[in-house]
Amino acid sequence: MTVRERRSLRYIRLAAWFAGLPPEVEQVDLTVDDVERLIEDNLPAAARFPSWWRNDGRRAHARAWLLAGWSVAAYDPLSGRISFERRTPPATS
Repeated sequence: MTVRERRSLRYIRLAAWFAGLPPEVEQVDLTVDDVERLIEDNLPAAARFPSWWRNDGRRAHARAWLLAGWSVAAYDPLSGRISFERRTPPATS
């Protein structure tokens, strides 16, 4: 497995976590440490900067939350807290 494949897998874990949240959950606050636990890996040093948390679908880590229907509403670099908001209602079966 290549480094790029491993990187993609860790963000798939994040997308799966968001996708598994109950439909009534519309907002979630996580810390950088929380995200690292979810992906079972360390985030890059750049994750300590607000620009890393932009909702840019061209970036693998942002695609994880965007494709799961979530977006970053705010990031506080002092506390490392990220606020996510549900962008679309979850699909019903």
